[in-house]
Amino acid sequence: MSSPLAAGSDDRPPTSPTSPRSPRPITNPGDGSATDGIAPGTIRPGTMNTLPPELLLQQQQQPPRPNLTSMLFLSAFFFFMSGNNHPQNTGIEIGPDGNLKFRMSELDHAKQIRDEWVGLVHGNQTLLANYTLPPTPSIQPSTLLPPEYHYDPTRHQFYNNITGFFRSSTLHPLSVSPSSSASSSSSSTSDIEGYWRHLDHIPDFNLTGQWNETLSDELRGKWEWNNTVKWDMNLKERNISTLSSTYSKSGDEDSLKDPEDVEKQMETERDRFKDWSWIKGSLTLTSTPSPSSNSGSQSRSNSSENPTEQSMNYDFLGIHYKPNGTYNIIGLPEGMRIDIRKLPFLWKDESNINQTKEIVLRELENEVKKLDGNLMVGDLRDDDVSELTTCPLLIHLTLPPIPSTISKQELDFYNSEIQFPTGIKASLPIPPAYWQVGKGLGGVIIADQCGWIMGIEGGKGIGIDDFWDRSVSYAAFATLSQLLVLLLLVRQMERTRTPSTLAKVSLYTIIIMSITDSWVFSAHVVVGIMSDNKSSLPMLVPGFMCLCTAVVFGPRYAVLLHRIQAPERSSPAPIPPRITPTVPAAQNGAHDGSPTTPNLTTAMTDVPTTRIPAVVPALRGIFTEHPLLRWLAILAVLFCFLQFAFLPSVIPFFLFALYSFWVPQIWRNARRGTSRSMDAWFIIGTTLGRLALPLYTFAYSENVFFIEKSRWIWVIVWWQFAQVTLLFAQERFGPSFFLPKSLSPPESYNYHPLIPTSSEDPESASTSLLLLGDGEEEKTCSICMEQVDLSNSTHSSSAGISISDKRRNYALAPCGHLFHTNCLSQWMAVKTICPLCKRSLPPL
Repeated sequence: MSSPLAAGSDDRPPTSPTSPRSPRPITNPGDGSATDGIAPGTIRPGTMNTLPPELLLQQQQQPPRPNLTSMLFLSAFFFFMSGNNHPQNTGIEIGPDGNLKFRMSELDHAKQIRDEWVGLVHGNQTLLANYTLPPTPSIQPSTLLPPEYHYDPTRHQFYNNITGFFRSSTLHPLSVSPSSSASSSSSSTSDIEGYWRHLDHIPDFNLTGQWNETLSDELRGKWEWNNTVKWDMNLKERNISTLSSTYSKSGDEDSLKDPEDVEKQMETERDRFKDWSWIKGSLTLTSTPSPSSNSGSQSRSNSSENPTEQSMNYDFLGIHYKPNGTYNIIGLPEGMRIDIRKLPFLWKDESNINQTKEIVLRELENEVKKLDGNLMVGDLRDDDVSELTTCPLLIHLTLPPIPSTISKQELDFYNSEIQFPTGIKASLPIPPAYWQVGKGLGGVIIADQCGWIMGIEGGKGIGIDDFWDRSVSYAAFATLSQLLVLLLLVRQMERTRTPSTLAKVSLYTIIIMSITDSWVFSAHVVVGIMSDNKSSLPMLVPGFMCLCTAVVFGPRYAVLLHRIQAPERSSPAPIPPRITPTVPAAQNGAHDGSPTTPNLTTAMTDVPTTRIPAVVPALRGIFTEHPLLRWLAILAVLFCFLQFAFLPSVIPFFLFALYSFWVPQIWRNARRGTSRSMDAWFIIGTTLGRLALPLYTFAYSENVFFIEKSRWIWVIVWWQFAQVTLLFAQERFGPSFFLPKSLSPPESYNYHPLIPTSSEDPESASTSLLLLGDGEEEKTCSICMEQVDLSNSTHSSSAGISISDKRRNYALAPCGHLFHTNCLSQWMAVKTICPLCKRSLPPL
C-alpha cells in the first residue's frame, strides 16, 4: 500500500523552486490549503533539494543553547523579582548565643512589635502574647533638672521646632552608682557644688534593691564617663504620623475605603496631636582622658585641643511636648535598635502617658508601612555592639521660653519666611534663637543601669534653614575660589606653550596641585551625595571645578611637561658654562684710524660638579629597567594615601605636604638657574585660591562642617607665604641666591652687565657696544625697534647680589646685541637664538 505522500508526488507535475526569502509549502490554488495533509508552514520533503545550500544548512542546524551568562542573569532576575523580598517566618537559624531560633525578617519583627503594642494599648490579650511592660525608671531625668530650667507654661510660650544642629554643650558628669567603689570615683566637688548644687544628696538608684553591679560594669565598658565633657547633637522634628486605618478593640484592621473619610481621619489625627512632635537624631559624647581626676572648668576649656580625646556616637528617638518645651528621649549607641515602647514611661502625668502610647503606636505603624513598601527587606540583623559602651541613655531636655520682646506669631512668621521666602526677610528683625535666651538649652542625662548622670549646660545651635543658607554661601565661595584656580591654570598653560617655557615649569608642582584638587573634589562629592538635602547640588558645583583641574587640565599639563622634560631624565643635565663678555685686543684696523668692531667672545670656566647621592640614580635605574615595579610603587603610595589621608590626626601633616607645591618649582629654578618660569598673577592667585578652603574650614568658627578652629592652619599659611616670597626673591636676587656653593649651579650668563656711557669712559663704551657707521652708539632694540634706556645703569653697585631696576630694563646678549628685557624674554619663549645673528642664547 503506497502512502498518500508517494502517490501525490508521482501524479503531480514538478514544482517550481520556492523563494529562499520565504520558503512556503505548495498549496492548492482552490482553497489555499496545504496538500496531502501537510500542515501549513511545513516544507514539503520533495522540495528540500530545491532550496539554496545556505537555507538547507540553516534548517539542519540545531538552535543554540543558552550560555552560562544568560542563565545567571535569569536566575538573578527571578530571585530579585520573586517574593523572596518578604521571606516567610519558616526558616530556622543559629543565633549569636548558639541556640536555634526562627528566622525573622525586619518586616516581621516590626509587625510583631506593632501587634504587641496594639494589644497593650487596646487591651487585646491575644495580640499582647508574652510581651511584658518595660520597667519604669526608678528616677526620671526630669526630677533631677536644676530649678533654673523650670518654667511656668501658663505664663510663657516656647519654641516649637529646633530642627538643626547643636554644638559644644558642656556636660557635668556625676557618679550615682550604689556600690562603694563607684562612689569613691565620683566626679569632682566643683561639679556637685556647681550644676548639681540643688541636690541635697546623691540620688539612690537602688530603690528596688535589684542593682546589678556586674551588669553595670559590662554596660559602662571602656568609656570614661567621669571625663565626658562635651555634647553635640543633630535633631530633626516632624509631626506625628497618622494612621490610615483604625484598630478595633479586638485588634482587627478595618481599612477606610472612602477617600473623604481618610482625609477626615487624618485631619482629626493632626488636631489631636498638634501639641506633640516626633524627633529623631544623633548625638556625640566627647571624653577627654586625663591622668588626674580633676575635671574642672580649666581642663574642659582645653578639651578641643587635647589630641587624646575620644568620641562616642548615639542614635536617639523621642517626643517633644510643645506647650512646656520639654523633650523625653531614649538613646542607644550607633548600630543598636531603639525600643520606643519605653518612651511613654518617661512622662509623669497619666494623660501624657496615654497620649504618648498612641503616638508610639502610630510611629510603629509608620515603620511597618515603610518596610512593607521597600523592594528588598532583609533578615533581622543583630545589634552592632560597641566596645566602648552599651549604656542606654534617658534624656530630658527643656527649652527656654520665647522672650517677651517678640511674640510667637512674629517668630512663626519669620520661620515661614525662611522656609518659603517672599523677599521681605531682609526687612524683618532677626529674632533671638533658643540658645541665645536665658540659660539656653538645658537637660539631664541618665546612663540607665550604669550609675552615671550628666547635666547639659550651654552650647550653640544653628537652625536647619540657616544651615542651608550657609551651605549655599559656602558652595558659592568655594566655586569662585576653584574657578579662579582653574582660570589661572588655563592662563599659565596658554603662556607656556613652547618647549623653552615648558622646560622651566616643574612637573612635580603641577602633579601635587592635581592631587590636591582631586582630594578636594572627593570631599565635596562625598558631602554632596551623602547629605542628600538642599545643599547637595550646590556642593557638587565646586567639586566639578576641582574635577576639571584634577582630571582635565592638570593631567594634560603634566603630560605635556613630562614629554618636554623627558630628555632631562634620560641623560644627566648639562652644566651650563660660565659666560662672560670679553673684548679681544685691538685689531689692525685700529692703527690706521678705521672704526673698531668689537668681537665679543665667551670664556668658559670649568666648575666642579655637585655630587648626587648614589641612592637616587640607583632607584631611578631600577624603575627604568622594571616599569612594573614603578607601577607597584605608585599603587602602594595610593593605597597608603587612601588609608591615612582622611584620619583627623594625619590631616595637618597631609595638608602641609600638599601645600608645599611651590617647593619643586623653587628647587628647579635654583638648580637650573632659570627664572620667570611662572607668571606672577598665577603664583599669587593660585596661592590665595588654594588657601581659601582650608582657611574657611579650620580658621572660621562658623563653618558648615562644624570643625573647630585649629591653630596649625596658620602654620600652613605662613609656609605658603614663605614659598611665594622665595619665588619672587629668586626673580630679584637670582635663582640660587640662598643655596650654598656646594649645591648652587654654575653661574649663568649675566644679561644685565654694567655698561658705561661715553661721557664716563669713552674707551670702555666704544668696546661695549656696536657702533654705527656715523659713530653713534647702537641703542635700538631690534625686536620692538625702540630705544633702550641705558641712563643711570652704572649707579648700582656691582659688589652686591642685587641688580637695579634700571639694569633689568635692558638685556645684553653674549653676541653683543642689545634688547629690552621683556622683548627678549618674549622672543626666547619662541626661539632661543639671537634675532639678528642667529647665535644660540643661554637661558634668560
